[in-house]
Amino acid sequence: MKLLISFFIVAFAFNQVSATEVNQEFTYPGGVYVKEISSDQFHNGFYYLDMKVPTVKKNNSYYLLFGIPRDIDPSTKEIILKNGNDDHIIMLSLKKKYFGKQYINISKKFTEPDDVMIDRIIREKNILNSARSKWILNDIDTNFIVPVIGQISGVFGTDRFYNNKRGNYHNGVDFAAKTGTNIIAPSSGVVLLTGNFFYNGNFVYMDHGMNLKSIFIHMDSIKVNIGDYVNKGDIIGHVGNTGKSTGPHLHWSVTLNSVYVDPMIFINNTIIH
Repeated sequence: MKLLISFFIVAFAFNQVSATEVNQEFTYPGGVYVKEISSDQFHNGFYYLDMKVPTVKKNNSYYLLFGIPRDIDPSTKEIILKNGNDDHIIMLSLKKKYFGKQYINISKKFTEPDDVMIDRIIREKNILNSARSKWILNDIDTNFIVPVIGQISGVFGTDRFYNNKRGNYHNGVDFAAKTGTNIIAPSSGVVLLTGNFFYNGNFVYMDHGMNLKSIFIHMDSIKVNIGDYVNKGDIIGHVGNTGKSTGPHLHWSVTLNSVYVDPMIFINNTIIH
């Protein structure tokens, strides 16, 4: 009987440890996979397709935060990451996720840009890609706050059709608000890039640390500069209607390991328990 009880206790403890490795709540396309890792693995760093995978230390424990691609094959069972010189396999059990459709009428210059605009789009894409390759060493605060007071008018992941032509899926969340409404940093970080791009309009791109990033687009005005360290809650600009936009709103995207994930995962949720 003592042996049986001891076995039960050990088995129960093992199951408890295993259960803490992955936060199953967000393990779906466009979601976040969370796993506890060792101190050595934390300091060696993780990479996915040469992109830094965010890691965080909390309560003397270390965790991996992997952004799951929105368009991942639902049958995918494992992902191979690099940890130092070693391959590290993470096992996935993906939940089903339904993404709706949204139809938008917009100026033809955004759906049928001329050659001059195409050249501009390519230049701006290259500039943004260069910024995507940068990240900072900063303790990550994954407990985000909402960046603007407004009504959600567009959710993450929807298939979008512009003038009845299929476009890219919606890679962020839209908040409808009056022009000039304050936009605040949902978490602290460093400003990597600002500017005015054809599609983005006025925008701010920042890294919260370890390649956990946010981009805020369609802004009316920008109140930060490249290289600025911004604290959570600081004003970074104001809501506008610039770029590929049909009305005053903030579009906010979040990426992990350069993969777009649903920003609302970070609002009012504890990713790491």
